[in-house]
Amino acid sequence: MITELVNKLFAGNLLFAACCVAYLLWWSVAFRPGYTAPGALKFGLFFITAALGVAGLSIIIQGCSLAGADAQEGSQPGTHYLGIIAASAAAYIILLLLTNLLMHRQVTTELMLIVFWACMEVCACNALFGTGAISAKAFGILVTIVLVAAIASMICYLKYYDLEPMTAFYDGMVPLILFALVMIGIAMFIRFGVKM
Repeated sequence: MITELVNKLFAGNLLFAACCVAYLLWWSVAFRPGYTAPGALKFGLFFITAALGVAGLSIIIQGCSLAGADAQEGSQPGTHYLGIIAASAAAYIILLLLTNLLMHRQVTTELMLIVFWACMEVCACNALFGTGAISAKAFGILVTIVLVAAIASMICYLKYYDLEPMTAFYDGMVPLILFALVMIGIAMFIRFGVKM
């Protein structure tokens, strides 16, 4: 079961990293100041982004559900996802209120994507820890890396509308690059650092 879980989380992270690369390409042609991309190109890249994201998420959920099955038998700690999902939902609501009402930042889907991504990655790390595939120390390090990337992305999100158009364009790329790098790093750790 651990081998299947590890394989699914490895594949899911790589697919989601590919989703970020496709998103980056879409962003590059759809939001570059002074450039108008052909509609077919924008649609094609958006479709690829969505397809890779759905595929990656689906495989990660399948992997997490393998760990969740063990948790239902009461044998493994750390594989209950409700707390992570509830904390992420609460974080999203709090950030939405703070950034919109107090900081007057226009709400965009990027806020939801940042929180959703962090939630997904913490759940994946939690599945590995809960089944004994990684140690508590490794779990702590991986989750810290995910949260640091999410915080850096939030800073970019908050600064976006305060920047000049071209600087804002590059600022919008930073979270995608960070997410892709973190997921590739986690995938490599899963493949080469986890004993199956």
